[in-house]
Amino acid sequence: MLSSNLKLLGSALLIGQGLCDSKPRSIPALKQDTPVVPNDLQAFSIEFSFFTDYAGNKSHPNEFSRNLLANFKSITGVQPIVRVGGTSQDHSYYDPDQEENIKLIFANPDDDQPETVYYGPTFFESYATLGPIRFFHGLNMNQNSSIQRLQEAAVEACTMIGPQLELFELGNEWNFAPGTYRAANYSMLDYVHEWNKKSAAVKDAVQKSCRGCFPGFMAPSFAPPELVETGWAVEDVFKLGYDPHNLTRELSFHNYMGVNEPATNPPASWDLQRRLMNHTNIQQNLEAQIQRAKTLEYLGHPYTIGELNSIAKQGITGETDVFGDALWLVDFSFWAAAHNIKRLHFHQGLNYRYASWQPITGKGQPPTTRPPYYGQVMVASALGHSNNSRIVNIPLDTDTESAYAIYNGDRLSKLAIVNMQAFNQTSTGARPSKEYKFSAPGRNRTTAKVERLIAPGSDATDGVTFGGVSYDHDLGKGRPVVVGRREEAVFIKNGVLSVGVPDSSAVVVSLT
Repeated sequence: MLSSNLKLLGSALLIGQGLCDSKPRSIPALKQDTPVVPNDLQAFSIEFSFFTDYAGNKSHPNEFSRNLLANFKSITGVQPIVRVGGTSQDHSYYDPDQEENIKLIFANPDDDQPETVYYGPTFFESYATLGPIRFFHGLNMNQNSSIQRLQEAAVEACTMIGPQLELFELGNEWNFAPGTYRAANYSMLDYVHEWNKKSAAVKDAVQKSCRGCFPGFMAPSFAPPELVETGWAVEDVFKLGYDPHNLTRELSFHNYMGVNEPATNPPASWDLQRRLMNHTNIQQNLEAQIQRAKTLEYLGHPYTIGELNSIAKQGITGETDVFGDALWLVDFSFWAAAHNIKRLHFHQGLNYRYASWQPITGKGQPPTTRPPYYGQVMVASALGHSNNSRIVNIPLDTDTESAYAIYNGDRLSKLAIVNMQAFNQTSTGARPSKEYKFSAPGRNRTTAKVERLIAPGSDATDGVTFGGVSYDHDLGKGRPVVVGRREEAVFIKNGVLSVGVPDSSAVVVSLT
């Protein structure tokens, strides 16, 4: 399968026909207040109930997951941060006497998530299997029967995870569904009082038992307010007395582009272009987060999206598990980073239809690296090892394209271009391409390096590469394997850089 897909990729790169910019586009100058983008922008969130599937344990570590995470250290110089949490976090109960690492209780065998989780001390072995990863550990705020058990879980996490424990998270999406997960009349003020009480109890227990500084919390970990109907003005939570002891270290809100509602969803092949491969939709979706970050800037905490992915409720087959989703991820990440969102924790779960990888066999699906992972690799590669990367949007003409200038300090370093015009792998005829031209004054007769993110089509689930490299499970268990053209060189002539980008593909151009 892989070799046949690589032939398709090769033919795609030989295209010489298509649209072309009539004149070179100017690259916007860097503004003084353009934010610095951290190297660990690309991060992960793993569903609490499936963390042991992703990580394994001491006797059977998941080498595949470890390799995929280690790739980011090679690309950016820093390990990614992994949040362990999600919906199942608030249905997970710690039992210090339980011998099994985890027990999952499903209401129905085909459900995406268990309704109840029980975990014991050996659960924490999984944190030692993935290398020197930094973790955010989720605590069950819904555990009302025993504050002591909540404290025991926090102390065990602090003891076992040790210096790799970056932050705690207390509760997940408590602004969502009053009447379902909590009382119908449960208010934001009720939440403030409950979080304050339980966070203080966690802090006290950890400081007494671990004999060290308390790491703090990511908070408030609310669901996308735009997708829920609670009426909570989440920007005002701190004005109600939330976190009076300043235990919050990072602001965390969640984000999705929409919700998987099978009864109302249009066909995935059509919705992929409208909902995900659409720069205008991405801008509109992120606008509330960008404004919220500005509103809460006075707190002095980094603003992160602590859980996100394309379509909520674990995604949609044919829309979120295909290459078009990777192109969405690239554009979404660059736009968010350009607007001072410091980290993006893409959510993962066993058998989830938007996951970047399937860690073990589940529901007949073998371990697999999926297209979204390659989108994350492209974004990380564009940032590289620089500690002073800044991103500026380059306005283009249509909904189906985007471009960004990446500065290293105040020096233009790279360009990233995303052509999101849908092209299906089953399409007949030549793959259309567009030639993009940019003014590059002062760089006459120099060359630039081009690395391509490409697959046989926007609907492809395999055959994906970035810079000619595959991270496929069957080739190297997630390690990078060169399977195609590693990079290309384009000449800058008369101060103009020109590069062709086939439909449903993206490039990073490094100026040398």
